[in-house]
Amino acid sequence: MSNALPETWSARCRCGAFTARMSSPPVLQLVCHCTDCRAVAGTPFSNFAFFRARDAETSGATTKREFVADSGHATVRECCAQCGDMLIDRTAGFPKVIGVLAERIDGPFTFTPQHHVWADSKLPAVEIPPGVTAYPRGAAA
Repeated sequence: MSNALPETWSARCRCGAFTARMSSPPVLQLVCHCTDCRAVAGTPFSNFAFFRARDAETSGATTKREFVADSGHATVRECCAQCGDMLIDRTAGFPKVIGVLAERIDGPFTFTPQHHVWADSKLPAVEIPPGVTAYPRGAAA
């Protein structure tokens, strides 16, 4: 059995109409507790794997939610136009990466977060595991 990483990763919404394909491994994996992530994902936090934008392509009809995040950066969340699942996060503060909702990435993929961000906004019942860096707001540069 090989431990080699796959050459490409793919992700899709629940209905399969909106897809993403990435040709390089994730450069960062994190858990975001901000209110915007919680609202759009409908979960207590969002798990994101970030890939180099130049190595990612998407296909399918989307709806876009544009807003200014707590970080002050313009942010776009791309959701499937058919089923409404959020799949993609694009933030002006990080123009060279694209965030993909980790739960939507096809296997083999193991989500291994390096950081929790916006921890000051986390819900009281959510616990951050010991040994994982937690930033009260966004990640330190």
